[in-house]
Amino acid sequence: MRFLQGIHRWTGLILLIQLLLWTISGLYFALVDHHGMAGQQYARSPQPETLSPAQLTEVSASWWGDLDGVTKVHAYAQAGVPRVDVHHAGGVQYLDGRDGSVWRTSRDFAQQLAQISYAGPGNVKQTTAITHSRELHGWSGEGFRFDFDDDLNTRVYVDAASGAVVAHRNTPWVVADWMFRLHFIDYTGGRNFNNLVITLAALITLWFALSGLMLLIKLISTGDMRFSFRKYSVTAIVAGQPKQLVEPAHKTLLQALQSNNIVIASGCGGGGTCGLCQVKMADDTPISHADRALLPSRQLQEGYRLACQHKVNDVHRIEVPQTDARHVNLQLKSTKFITPMLRELCFEVLDRKLDYAAGQYMLFTIPAGAGRSRPEDIPEHFLSQWQHIENTEYMHSAVQRSYSMATAAGGKELVFTVRYQPQATDAPSPGIGSSFLCNLKPGEIIAAEGPFGDFQRQPGARRKLCFIGGGAGMAPLRALMQEELNDTASRPIIFFYGARNRHELLYYDEFMQHQQRGELTFIPVLSEPEKACLWQQDVGFVHEIAGKWLQSQSVDAYDFYLCGPPSMLSATLIMLKEHGVDETRIRYDDFGS
Repeated sequence: MRFLQGIHRWTGLILLIQLLLWTISGLYFALVDHHGMAGQQYARSPQPETLSPAQLTEVSASWWGDLDGVTKVHAYAQAGVPRVDVHHAGGVQYLDGRDGSVWRTSRDFAQQLAQISYAGPGNVKQTTAITHSRELHGWSGEGFRFDFDDDLNTRVYVDAASGAVVAHRNTPWVVADWMFRLHFIDYTGGRNFNNLVITLAALITLWFALSGLMLLIKLISTGDMRFSFRKYSVTAIVAGQPKQLVEPAHKTLLQALQSNNIVIASGCGGGGTCGLCQVKMADDTPISHADRALLPSRQLQEGYRLACQHKVNDVHRIEVPQTDARHVNLQLKSTKFITPMLRELCFEVLDRKLDYAAGQYMLFTIPAGAGRSRPEDIPEHFLSQWQHIENTEYMHSAVQRSYSMATAAGGKELVFTVRYQPQATDAPSPGIGSSFLCNLKPGEIIAAEGPFGDFQRQPGARRKLCFIGGGAGMAPLRALMQEELNDTASRPIIFFYGARNRHELLYYDEFMQHQQRGELTFIPVLSEPEKACLWQQDVGFVHEIAGKWLQSQSVDAYDFYLCGPPSMLSATLIMLKEHGVDETRIRYDDFGS
């Protein structure tokens, strides 16, 4: 179904482009006169010259005696030179009227003929011998092209075999020729509707109609076409209390919950990639591909499904997992760059105190509208890494983006680290969420929901703690370590943190101070250190350095907490599995990557 929809959209786009081309070319034909399109602005047609007896000494049948089926003999003068055209069964034979020899058009005589047919202000600036031309459809042979230096760039073509002026061409003719090609969908220049390209276009149109019909039948059969005149009621059990959701059939359950202000986690905005928007339905509810890929089999058997993958008319009753999350308004108190591409934002909760656990995250609502891609207050020492990013304006609809708290609970502010996502090669705009947040000014207010997430410390266990992170994955790991250090019975901590270079090491000085006070062991790792910084510590990928360290450790003595880019997270999980670490002692947060 999704493949069919994709093909239908692309064929529709192709047909829309062709319709636009038809409209443009049709308007051109209506506004431009035929004489201008034909390239005849500076053309004239001289009358044939009548031969005098002195010019034609003899017209002898012996000249064409070897031709079959002669039907007509036409004698006249061309630029003062007598000639005879003999029409016969095989075509036309051109003869010199002075001696009966085969007619030959020299370069100079051809230029004289071209100038006779030309009535413009220019002179011949270039002469070219040709055997064919894109501007002469259906003509080939020996001939000449004469370019005149007038305002229309006139070209006159003369056929050497007959001495005939084949055509006048100029710039307006070229424009008209392309309009004809676009209108007829015949790019050979033949003005022929019966060509391969238009046959292909007809097949695309037929496929567009058939695929549209199939999609329509599918929508009707699933009930999605009934949304225009019918709504469905779904009972949502929220915190033990039933709430009726009355929504059109085409809406997903996630959209219905959000439009009714029921807080539910969603990191991908309904794309079916994060696996966060879990709700409980009847256990016989069909399982989508995303359900099967993102939810454990045990949860599937119990009836858990992703709300973004099921429509309102699919179910009658759902249970929304109980959560402490709520809607809040956050006011930005301060903001600063802490790496060239990562910004720290400190917010105050306006409504009331927000309780959360270290490792949890908030969903920010990025409002619809325009935003700048490049912040204006980039520190001077970071500017060199922003030179390739230009200011752009873009439009988007409201979206939600998730960011983890970067500090433990108990403070006056919520702190987040936001990595700016520059524009990808094939993307229409930079990262919508990061661009908007990186451009917020102190005092501005943004709506958010939360807290969400179960990436939290495992209480009670007395094992040591090993944190492995990279990039923006620092935020929840930092909060978890702060929470552990605030505990009266804190456990030993070792923290492996990876970055590309020294400039991208988040909170480096802070963690070095923790290490100097003996509160934890901090092992920063650079994958691409600059030569100028004289880096003396570990170099490579963070999971490789952590793996070498594990070789000399008892893995059963540690609990592991991981967060970072998808590639780093995947490699680290593989590394821990190879070292025999029990899955129950690994907790990680990948934001649904």
